[in-house]
Formats: sequence, structure tokens, C-alpha cells
Amino acid sequence: MENLAPPMICILELQSAFANGESIRTGFLKYIGQTRDEFSDLSKKFLFAWDRGQNWGKLIQEEPSSYRRGLLELIAAGLSGQSIQNQMKEVQIEVERGMELEIKRHIEMLPLKMMIPLLLFQFPAFLILLFGPILNQLLRELAK
Repeated sequence: MENLAPPMICILELQSAFANGESIRTGFLKYIGQTRDEFSDLSKKFLFAWDRGQNWGKLIQEEPSSYRRGLLELIAAGLSGQSIQNQMKEVQIEVERGMELEIKRHIEMLPLKMMIPLLLFQFPAFLILLFGPILNQLLRELAK
């Protein structure tokens, strides 16, 4: 997992663009150009569909995360000319909560992921060390 908070990076880039007097499109393009993750890939597809006048709503609905969908819908509202600065703070709070849940899920899965090397490498090696001498002695006895 490369980055647990791609939407937060996007929000910070958008807020930076607002602070510098730039448009939401400029901030969004900076985010897309500077990051390489699954959310930026979805953002590229979204912006491409937006520019072409295609159905970007269907693309957003494929995203399983509700706060990521909400952020993209907010960006769509900003691209259409609506003021989104007040809603950006609400979305930021929701994104922070979602990130905490993602981190919690990731931490909960770590013990299971750490068991894989144990089961695949260490346990068979232990069995070989344990039963190797016994099998060696058994084979010597059978060869006599």
C-alpha cells in the first residue's frame, strides 16, 4: 500500500491553489501531474470524461470509497463554476475520518499478513529440522 491518503493530498493541493488565487482546475491538474496512485488515475479518467462531456457520474460510482466519491463530486461542482470552499472543509473532515478507518483496517490485517512468511518458510524449515534426523535414522535402519 503506497499511500493511504491520496484524497487528502488532492484536498491540500486544491486548498493551496485557492490560497494562491488559482482555479480549482489548476490545483486538480497539479495533483494529477505530481502523484501516481490509484486515486490520481481515477482523477485523470474523471477529468478526461469531464472535458469530453461524457458520463463522469458512472465513473465515480465505480469507486467503492464514499468519501472519495464525495470529493470527486465536489470537484465536479467546482469545475462547473460553483463555490466549493466551504464544502471543502467538510469533505476534508470526512476524508480524515475515512483515512483513519483505512489505517485501522490496514493495521488489523497486519498480523494475518505477517503469518504468511511464518507458515510458508519458517514452519516447514522447523519441521525439516525436527523430523530430518529421525527420517535419516529411519532410512539408515531400512537400508541395513
